[in-house]
Amino acid sequence: MKILTKLLLVLFTIVMLHCERKKEAKPKINTPPIIDDVTLLPLNPTIESEITARILGSDADGDPITFRINWFVNGAEIGEGLSFSYEEVKKGDKIYAEVSPFDGKTWGEPVKANEITIGDLPPKILSIKIAPESLFVTTPRVAVNALVEDPDGDSVTLIIHWLVQEKVLPETSSVLNLTKFKLKKNDVITAAAFATDGELRSKPFTFELIIANSPPTFTTDTDSLTCRDDSIYYPLPIVDPDEDPITFQILHAPAGIKLDKANGIIYGSPGDTTEFEVVVRVTDPEGAYLDAKFTLTPAE
Repeated sequence: MKILTKLLLVLFTIVMLHCERKKEAKPKINTPPIIDDVTLLPLNPTIESEITARILGSDADGDPITFRINWFVNGAEIGEGLSFSYEEVKKGDKIYAEVSPFDGKTWGEPVKANEITIGDLPPKILSIKIAPESLFVTTPRVAVNALVEDPDGDSVTLIIHWLVQEKVLPETSSVLNLTKFKLKKNDVITAAAFATDGELRSKPFTFELIIANSPPTFTTDTDSLTCRDDSIYYPLPIVDPDEDPITFQILHAPAGIKLDKANGIIYGSPGDTTEFEVVVRVTDPEGAYLDAKFTLTPAE
C-alpha cells in the first residue's frame, strides 16, 4: 500500500511538471507589416495638383499600420508627409514617394511608388484691348492685344478666329485688315481669342466689334483756298462715310457770306476783306458732327 501511494505521488508530480512547461510557451515573434500596393494620384498632375499616395498594406499579426511617406523630386528627397508639398515644383519635374509601414513594433520594408511627371497647364486670357477702341467704315484695320497668364511661365501666342459678315476667316492674326470688307454702320464682327503655349490652348475669350456711326469728314486735305473777291462759290468738300444725309450750319463767317444748307455751298461776297475764315458745322442724323474751318483769300 505504501509503495502504491508513492507511485501515485510520483506520477502526479510528473503530470504537474508537464503542465507547467506548457504554460511556459515560447513568446510569439512579431511579423513586420508589408505594403501590397502604393499609387500616387493624380496620375497626370500639374503644379496646381495636390499629390497624395493611395496605400494598401497588411499585417500578418493583425496589428494596425501607419505609414511614413518620403517625397522625392528629380531623385532628391524634399521631405515627408501625407501629401506632396513643394513650392518650387515646376512643369517637367519627376515625382515619386518611398513608403515605409509600421505596426507599432517593427518597420516593414520600404516600397517606392510609381513616378509621375508634372504636366502642362493651359494659359489664361485675363483681358483684351482693342485698338482703335471705336471702329468706323473708314477704319483701315483693327488690332487685338491680350493680357495673358501662363501658370508654367511658358511663352504664349495669341490667335484670333474671326467671323465677318457670317463668314469664318481662314486667317488667325491678331490684326485684321478691314478695307477688304464692304462694312456698313452697325455691322458686327465676332471673334474668339485663344492663347497657346505650343501644347495647350486657353479657353476662348469671345468678343464683338460693332461698326459705329461715323461723323462727317473731309474729302480733301485743303483748308485754304483762293477765290474771286467779288463772288465766292465753294462747294464744301465734306461727306458722310455712312452715306447718311447731312445738314450744314455756319458758325462763323464775315458779312456777305452765306451757306446753301441743302447742298453745302458757301457763296456770297466778302466785300473789302482780304482774308477771312469760315467755320461750318456739319451734322448727321445721329448727332455726330464736324466743325470745318476754311481760310478764304480773294484773288488779286
